[in-house]
Amino acid sequence: MDAQHTPTSRETEYLINNRVIDFGDRKVSAGEALTKAHLTPASEYQLILVRDGRTKLFTSDDEIDLKKEAGGFLRAFRSDRSFSFTVDEVGQVWGEETIDVDEFMSIWTPPLGHDWVLEKSDEPDIVLRASGTVSFGPKGVEDIVSRPHHGPEKVMVTVFTTSGTYPSQGALRVRSSVMIDDVLARAAEALSLADTSSWIVTIDGTQIAPSQTFEQAGLHGEVELEWGAPEGGGGNA
Repeated sequence: MDAQHTPTSRETEYLINNRVIDFGDRKVSAGEALTKAHLTPASEYQLILVRDGRTKLFTSDDEIDLKKEAGGFLRAFRSDRSFSFTVDEVGQVWGEETIDVDEFMSIWTPPLGHDWVLEKSDEPDIVLRASGTVSFGPKGVEDIVSRPHHGPEKVMVTVFTTSGTYPSQGALRVRSSVMIDDVLARAAEALSLADTSSWIVTIDGTQIAPSQTFEQAGLHGEVELEWGAPEGGGGNA
């Protein structure tokens, strides 16, 4: 069992950065908690409590009642900034500009039959997937919402290049009637790719025509596109 989800046995114990610390009292200030966990100087850290799918930022003088907050855990970040976002319209906070999707999923489990999706206006859904990364920076996400699993009329697309993966958070959910080229154009913009005119698209080593729709190419479900210069060919990222 993950240390984050292993309950502590005493009212004076609590998890902080996956370590069980005995704070010696059931009520401690955030600054005392950081010092006791050898995270010093405490003034250089952001301390966030995670419990029952909610997060709360504590300042150094704020008191934490360990008994009241039983079942949660603390995450300390060596940072002077915190980042706000929402999960199904509930305000949340994090101490770093990014969070691994695996850690996100360990805190927020999607409702049964639903995916977590990055909500951005006028753009296709980006569905979070294991091993991805969510950014809360200036060009990052502000709202994450749960939406039902897609039907057969949509495909989940991930594009792999030598310059990175698009989308970095998981997979792009688009209709099967969308042109493959359209998704590649989004990938090129997101990854700041330069001349890709000579690049080819393959799936499991088989080349496909990007001028087709996903449906025309016979692609359904989860699709992983390998996009790059042919062996011995040119093309710069």
